[in-house]
Amino acid sequence: MRLSRRSFISGVAGGVAAGVIGSGSTAGPARAAPATVDNLGSPLRDVLLIGGAVGPGPNGRTVIWSAVSGNPAHLAAVDPVTGKVVSYQPLDGSPGSYAVVVAPDGSVYVGTYDTGSLYRRRPGRHSEIENLSRPLPGEVYIWRLAVDENGIIYGGTALGGKVFSYDPDTGAVRDYGPVLAGNKYVRSIAVMDGKIYAGTLPDAHLIEIDVVSGAMRELPLPADLGPITGVNVYDLNAYDGRVYARFGNATNGRLGIWDVAAQRWSPLLANVTGLDVSEPGPGGLVYYTRNARLTGLNPETGVETDTGLSFSGRIFNNRGIGWVTLADPGWPGRTLVGLLWRGAMFRYNPLTGRSDVTQTDIPGEPVPISCMSVGVNGRLWAGGFLNGGLARIDPDTGASQFNRFSQTESVLDLGDTVWIGVYPDARLYRYDPAAAWSSTEYSPGPPGTPENPVKVVDLKAVDQVRARASTDAGPWVAYGTMPNLVLGGALVIVDKATGASRIHKPVVTEQSIITLTYAGGLLVGGTSIYGAYSVPAPTQTEAALFGFDPVTDTKVFEVVPVPGARQITGLVTDRDGGVWLLAGGQLCAFDLASRAVTRRVGVPNATGRLGYHAASDTFYVLVNDTLLKVSRADLTVTSVLQQSADILAVHPDGRVFLGDGPMVYRVTLP
Repeated sequence: MRLSRRSFISGVAGGVAAGVIGSGSTAGPARAAPATVDNLGSPLRDVLLIGGAVGPGPNGRTVIWSAVSGNPAHLAAVDPVTGKVVSYQPLDGSPGSYAVVVAPDGSVYVGTYDTGSLYRRRPGRHSEIENLSRPLPGEVYIWRLAVDENGIIYGGTALGGKVFSYDPDTGAVRDYGPVLAGNKYVRSIAVMDGKIYAGTLPDAHLIEIDVVSGAMRELPLPADLGPITGVNVYDLNAYDGRVYARFGNATNGRLGIWDVAAQRWSPLLANVTGLDVSEPGPGGLVYYTRNARLTGLNPETGVETDTGLSFSGRIFNNRGIGWVTLADPGWPGRTLVGLLWRGAMFRYNPLTGRSDVTQTDIPGEPVPISCMSVGVNGRLWAGGFLNGGLARIDPDTGASQFNRFSQTESVLDLGDTVWIGVYPDARLYRYDPAAAWSSTEYSPGPPGTPENPVKVVDLKAVDQVRARASTDAGPWVAYGTMPNLVLGGALVIVDKATGASRIHKPVVTEQSIITLTYAGGLLVGGTSIYGAYSVPAPTQTEAALFGFDPVTDTKVFEVVPVPGARQITGLVTDRDGGVWLLAGGQLCAFDLASRAVTRRVGVPNATGRLGYHAASDTFYVLVNDTLLKVSRADLTVTSVLQQSADILAVHPDGRVFLGDGPMVYRVTLP
């Protein structure tokens, strides 16, 4: 599951509160001389497909429809004969979609994430895309869609965990309500024979809903599923009296088949990826990806058939799969076609066994920035959200070198080695910037090229998902994480020389570790009371600051530096070795000896970013689309500029770099 990149509320910054300890501004911030702002463009661009379906295209011939994530997202139609895009239209106002279906009349419906909107494209070569608005006010995600034989559209939502239907003939929306008390996410949905099937996240529940009466009942889960905590019902499909349910996540899971008439489950099949099981094809076989291979299954007998088509890389789940007649003697009868996440198209013909994988010409879209950092030698890095990727940016010219990679959460550039923390599974990679890039998982180099970056740590086994914070700790690199579907992050200490890692969990009870620095021989960490998806609900009420000794592997202290603050979103060490934190609308100096806040000044009370420029002994705070600078000497707060942004990096030469969506801005102060 992926939530919005933007981590704080936009708006105009208000006045600065009075200093509580030590000197601080008692009025609004002073106004600095005008800064120069240069737009460096979008350093990351790639193709990311999620939701997809096969059906009639703009000219009536069958195409593969897919939602291309971007700003905005686009609805693309790909010709399965040529792999060429025959239609490419914006989904104005929305960044992407898991939910694409084709109705019996040929209309294409798209439900989007972040906005919770429903879009429609009616049949026709020149049809426009209609924004049907948000079916359920207050619901920000439409996770998946399904359509019945009458053309009624059904969707599952977040954050209310609801199911709805939309009648295209009347425009009427029916709210079936939450499917389960306390649940926020309907992750998957299918419809068959007058019943809706809804699957939940983060804990697996499968709910059957009567289309007419709205009556709900929870179905039993497979006996061999085991504990359901943190297990999603990620995908659902329903054909011919069977419900195909995949339990797991985007990249792996176990597939079970619920026989509606017999009211029983088949044995679970391991290592199945989504996002869909195909409709039955020749011989009644359905198809999915298992163990990185396209695999057929006879649901009557349970016998699988290997197609011989295999997929490479870390992610190879289909993004739309279905049947098409290609009218080509080399592809007789019905051929199975589909898309992969980076725009490749696969085809398989069950009559001949012929298969291929080709790259389509779906254009890449700008990738939103998830993190930025500047290395010890002045290199600027930007990591990509959702689409992923890593870009090295020339801070003088803005020229960038992009490499396809996972969603990047943190980058720590120590000169000869760059440490990259990524989503999911809170993985940590070691990258040699002087050697050729070659990632077998995402972007392999020429045959024989050594792996670079190299994976050093993977925290899937301890249910961690985001490698949010990292710091240089002398002989070690340390990073802090956010959990997947439980509470409680981890502190990981990696030996630079050997790559050996030590995983400490929990460090602070049921809190994530989102900021780190190294001072006085201690790893100093700041926490958030939330998990990665704010699920489950927090059990703690205040964020903590802790000190951890990497030599003895012991926690030395834990305090609440700002009462009432829920997150410590910034943490830096000044040029004299002092620790400073940003939390609860305050920039605070923290004394390691007394373990207390000694100075503080107010800033707008919202989640913000903190940077530090050693040469001028100045802090930079980005909050509510306002860039502030704070003098360490007297805590004078000065407003530098108003600029829509939520990512901050400070260069050793004093220039400030801001990220806003996919864009990077360079701020030069006079």
